[in-house]
Amino acid sequence: MAGVMAGCLLLAGCAGPPLRLYTLGMPSDREAPQPHLSPRASTIAIGHVVVPDYLDTQDILVRNGEEIHRNQSSRWASRLSIGITNLVTNEIASFHPSELITDQPLADAATMQIQINVSRFDVDSSGQVVLEANWSILPSDPNKPLIRDRAQIRDFGPVTTSADVAALMRGTVIKLADKINASLPSTLTSGH
Repeated sequence: MAGVMAGCLLLAGCAGPPLRLYTLGMPSDREAPQPHLSPRASTIAIGHVVVPDYLDTQDILVRNGEEIHRNQSSRWASRLSIGITNLVTNEIASFHPSELITDQPLADAATMQIQINVSRFDVDSSGQVVLEANWSILPSDPNKPLIRDRAQIRDFGPVTTSADVAALMRGTVIKLADKINASLPSTLTSGH
């Protein structure tokens, strides 16, 4: 009996710290504007953000030179591409509360679509984050121009904990969303 109890205690002692899950999304206590869709609201469909395969996991990764370290006790709540898609959608929607900005399937054709490709999104052990992305804004009206743009965003911050890494990456994705929002046609909210 003593051997069984000792084995249980040994196994309990081997258990690591509890798994922590992080999101790129904003905390739920953040005050969001109430949407008031007009009958003539534009609909913007944001496509699933494409990221490099090695990043599109639930692993929280930190680069140290050529080596990538995965945190053993912390993970994203969803794949990174889904988290980026959701955060970009919510950030752009916050600028256009009277328009329908969504990353969900639509019943009809969108006024425009946004396609985003992230080619690099690295956080290194020194606290530097680099996000490189390009995007296209495709209007449903073939007479309107296709808009293409790209950005390289660099920032610095602490990376001592997974919460630090998540906050640093969240801030960088918000900066990307702001750049995409700035490239939207000015006619989006000034009349249709």
